[in-house]
Amino acid sequence: MASESIETPRLISVMDGSACAGFLISLGPRGVEAFNKDEKSLGVFPDAISAATAVKKSVTGISRVCSMTRKRLPDRRAAETFEVEVNGLRYTATVSRFADGCLGELFLANHKNNSGADTAARDAAIAFSFAVQHGADPHAIRRALCRDSHGRASGPLGAALDLLLGDES
Repeated sequence: MASESIETPRLISVMDGSACAGFLISLGPRGVEAFNKDEKSLGVFPDAISAATAVKKSVTGISRVCSMTRKRLPDRRAAETFEVEVNGLRYTATVSRFADGCLGELFLANHKNNSGADTAARDAAIAFSFAVQHGADPHAIRRALCRDSHGRASGPLGAALDLLLGDES
């Protein structure tokens, strides 16, 4: 009996700033199906670009669907440094903002340099910074991070964002 490889469909959000304009589902060799924000199918397309174009056309008054352009911070910029503690581990956080006050980058370091906790915190902060510089919503990232049963952040990135963005709970 020959085993068949079944490709799992992949879901891709098509964003307009911080709002979802629609989404795409990869159907493997059959193409890409596009849906608007109300989950109405816009059809099956040969590739993701033509499917994303269909989503863009389905939204009225949209200036851009998705931007992969990086919004850069100035080379010389102000920064704020503060301490955060999670599960008995101390972290130093440094944040810089865009001219409009939005978060632009975050650096995290654990008190034990080059430890696993330090590397994981630094990598999470780098990924967060990269995401917000490409238009990701820091509030959405904060809400997606792990929390304990009391709603407290389980990791240093969540704890730092809680301090920076306030308590939304």
